[in-house]
Amino acid sequence: MMEHILTVFAILGNVVILVRAASDPWNYTDQSSWSQMSGSQCSGTNQSPINLPPMVEMEYSNNLNPFTLAGYEALVTGPVISNNGHTITVTFTNEAHITDGDLGSRFKAAQFHFHWGNDNTRGSEHTYNGKTYPAELHIVHYNTKYPNFGEAVSKVDGLAVLGFFIEVGPIHNCNFGPVVDALSNVQMNGNRYSINTTSSPFKLRHLLPMQLKDYYRYMGSLTTPPCSETVKWTMFRDLLYMSEEQLQKLREVYFDSSKTQPMVDNWRPPQPRNGRRVYISFDVKTSSAPGAHWISSSMAFVLLSFYCLVL
Repeated sequence: MMEHILTVFAILGNVVILVRAASDPWNYTDQSSWSQMSGSQCSGTNQSPINLPPMVEMEYSNNLNPFTLAGYEALVTGPVISNNGHTITVTFTNEAHITDGDLGSRFKAAQFHFHWGNDNTRGSEHTYNGKTYPAELHIVHYNTKYPNFGEAVSKVDGLAVLGFFIEVGPIHNCNFGPVVDALSNVQMNGNRYSINTTSSPFKLRHLLPMQLKDYYRYMGSLTTPPCSETVKWTMFRDLLYMSEEQLQKLREVYFDSSKTQPMVDNWRPPQPRNGRRVYISFDVKTSSAPGAHWISSSMAFVLLSFYCLVL
């Protein structure tokens, strides 16, 4: 999670933070310099991402009840896809919120974005027991007790991010189709494009796994400068899927405006846990690693296809 967060600030009216961020350029090649930036917390003790330990090393919490989603089943309105020189981000105008899940408040969805690798051996920011996935999706929310995203980002209870590992699947995930199809319009830094929801409608809920009750929880930070330690992280056990061709489309955009620097490997490696606990929402005795759920892979793709048809 990165400067695309700061782009959201501008959309929400926090121009001051955007201007200050612009004076401190950064990149993924020289991450050691992040801690030297103005206002940076990147050398803090509660940084993200982390390596999620084996489930037997997590702590079960019966407070981690299922989330309640509001507005996630509505068609996304006013979606704008942007290339901010660090990632691809999608903002929207419809209201979508999450509650429960031991969040303690209502959090409004501000945007979603991706992290990915140069190939399928890497790309996710979080890892599970040392395993890396080709990509990762983050849906960023802010606490509605604060008036806007820019105000919330500096508060200890300001942000909640839903994170999902993305694996390679044998077929196109049509739920990501409207976003992937629009990538050709945002290949360069600074490009923005309004997704046509008449010909390419989509819903936030359909981007996600079918079941959302099994997840991991820890307290952390933004994964990009200024690395503010204000994020309640939720990483889900069930995987998302994209086809090889869809992942390749992500790798065909650029960090720069002259199309000389392919946008790949836009991820931060796992940071030390420093004694932080990772909580789990389900009984580890009857569970296994991410993706190894009660539903078979073949059946998952059948249901995924049906999911697309009933949009």
